[in-house]
Amino acid sequence: MIDGTTGAGKSVAIRKLLRWIRARGDKAIIYDKGCDFVSKFYEPHKDVILNPFDERCAAWDIWSDAKEAPDFESLAAALIPQHGEGDPFWVDSARTIFAATTYQMMIDDKHECTIENLLHIILTSELSTLGEHLKDTEASSLVSKSIEKTAISIKSVLATYIKSLRYLHGLDEKDAQGHRKRAPFSITDWVQDESQQGFLFLSSNARQHTALRPLISMWLAIASNAILGMEPDDDRRIWVIIDEMPTLHKLPELTHIISEVRKFGGCYLLGLQSYAQLETTYGRNAARVIFDLLNTRFFFRAPSKAMAAISSEDLGDQEIDISRENISYGANALRDGVSLGHQNKTRPVVSPAEIQGLDDLECYLRTPNSMLITKLQLKYDRMSNLQPSFIKRSLPGGKAMESIDQALIFHELIALHELDETQRNRLLAIQQSTYENEEEQQQTRVRQKQTLAKASKKKNLTTNATQNQQIAEDTQNVLQREAEEASITQIEPGEMYD
Repeated sequence: MIDGTTGAGKSVAIRKLLRWIRARGDKAIIYDKGCDFVSKFYEPHKDVILNPFDERCAAWDIWSDAKEAPDFESLAAALIPQHGEGDPFWVDSARTIFAATTYQMMIDDKHECTIENLLHIILTSELSTLGEHLKDTEASSLVSKSIEKTAISIKSVLATYIKSLRYLHGLDEKDAQGHRKRAPFSITDWVQDESQQGFLFLSSNARQHTALRPLISMWLAIASNAILGMEPDDDRRIWVIIDEMPTLHKLPELTHIISEVRKFGGCYLLGLQSYAQLETTYGRNAARVIFDLLNTRFFFRAPSKAMAAISSEDLGDQEIDISRENISYGANALRDGVSLGHQNKTRPVVSPAEIQGLDDLECYLRTPNSMLITKLQLKYDRMSNLQPSFIKRSLPGGKAMESIDQALIFHELIALHELDETQRNRLLAIQQSTYENEEEQQQTRVRQKQTLAKASKKKNLTTNATQNQQIAEDTQNVLQREAEEASITQIEPGEMYD
């Protein structure tokens, strides 16, 4: 674990570790928020990038890493996380529909297994059509016409998370001869292939990060389960580097994975800016368990007294023997005397003030099986860029994807107004958890409203023509009411995708 505030030197420490991993020939899965590690370490002939906004992205889809029903359930749990202590029904129902739909697509011949078809079935189909697809599955009762408002709520949760899959569209594009332009890629196969010695980068930059959070969380879950699916090996090393870990969704069963993965050769490195972030994402109890499972710890500067106190406490206490000399005087010279007293006192090995006062690139290191605490002074190394950090990919469009885009916004935004206040607030809380801050959510909402307003004027919101007029009217009514209430912050008009 590497803990410390921004700019204290965590990335420098991780870069030093990655150079050592590369020299050893070990395999590594690297979460790269900001694409900095891509620019410094990416080697096209042996490394892989997963970032659908990057032209170099491998051709991954859900069916590459899911072959049986439990696989789809695991993917659903990672893609659609459970946040907080709220009612789990909505998230569990969304997971059930997603897992059942993707599994049914694989086992029947009615639909080709593509992201476009998946989004079309879930988002633009009528409930009766979706119900027919899910007939005789555990999800069939969740899309019944008899519980239409409940189904609307579940679709809203689904839209919030599966919209990240939309950006995978086009990775399976074929040439004029019908051959795929990119070779299919499986995370599980890559992890379990002992001949692989490269790095797998799960990258995003600031502008795209919110859109990719569900995807990256799912990819990490797949990689972790792939490691657990291998034969135990004391000599194998597969590194999972997750810097800025709290910027991802809650990873399912992370405590179980970290506790079990060691015998399969898995090595986890988690980077945190603050322990409080970990508690916010995982809850107090789970955060403590995760913290306790990481044996080697680097503590960089923590500006706040509360966070510095946590670091200080974790580095442990020391017992010191304090000697005191007492001198006594008497009326007679023979009564003068000196006595020595001893007092045992416990105090921190490193005080909170010392943690707060660390300079950049300074840290304290605690290793397992040792009582010694070491203070390190890292040397800054300005690594040159080997490759561009990011190469923009043009996302393919088309009428089918336009319809899906509009349906995504409709289910996430406008459909909520058909629900009662209690249901609406619950779903808004789920949606809010997908954003890093309120400002980011507000700006996204404004762009969505502008895109949807344009579509509603054309009465082209869904592929179901009989619903277009009513949806267009609902959209205009909602937008007009919100504008009158002046409840949004205006930004410059823009398209949904730049």
